[in-house]
Amino acid sequence: MIDLHNHSEFSFDSKTPIEENIQAAINKNLKYIAVTDHMDLIKVTDNYEDGIDIPGYFEKVKILKEKYKDKIKVLYGIEVGIQYETAKKNDEITSQFDFDFIIGSIHSLKEQDIVLDRLFYKYPPRDLYKLYYTEMLKAVESTKNFDVLGHIDYIDRYAPSNKTIPNIIEYKDIIEEILKYLIKNNKGIEVNTAGIRAGLSYMHPKKEVLKWYRELGGEIITIGSDAHRKEDIGEGVFEACEMLKELGFKGVYVFEKRVPKKIEF
Repeated sequence: MIDLHNHSEFSFDSKTPIEENIQAAINKNLKYIAVTDHMDLIKVTDNYEDGIDIPGYFEKVKILKEKYKDKIKVLYGIEVGIQYETAKKNDEITSQFDFDFIIGSIHSLKEQDIVLDRLFYKYPPRDLYKLYYTEMLKAVESTKNFDVLGHIDYIDRYAPSNKTIPNIIEYKDIIEEILKYLIKNNKGIEVNTAGIRAGLSYMHPKKEVLKWYRELGGEIITIGSDAHRKEDIGEGVFEACEMLKELGFKGVYVFEKRVPKKIEF
């Protein structure tokens, strides 16, 4: 199967060599891997190199792609932290490189990092979640160069307790707006298995969101472990496939040269 979301030494929050991620994927019988290191422009800046050495990443992956071509398909990927304020700059940077696959993820709100700026201690939970999904809609509408929206309810990972996570139904209208926009523009969403490892009882996004997506006609879904250690590569991906089958999806997608390709279950 696939793991299209994981991190390596080219991310600020991982020390794992890319080759070890690839070897771990092979050992777990995966057929595709995209190493999607972080590019987060919290503030508009030209110095994206401070976050990720994209040319260095491509040089490394090119070598490993060839080395392991008979064992696994290695894809060029990136996880871009999208927000309205940095949308134009994000697109300018990513359009300079021949990625196979680009994840767009919300890690920041109004140029404040959800984790580092301790946003749960600055806003009442319901207000924070309304802001989160409102800013997510603005981000996906303003950022053009991405393929799937990553870990939609990522914010849940950092709630002080489960009691501070509002019912997802409260935000159904705006989440459906987001999903409709993605579907209309031939973009997808991901199932991110790291929610379980973060102590939640579910993967991202919750099943409710996946059901809404399918009911609205959404089909493009990728799966990623969001691993930052080689031990977590591929974790939960087979379980994610079973969950998607139960929800009525017929397969998952990979991207090559930015073109979605369906892999039937």
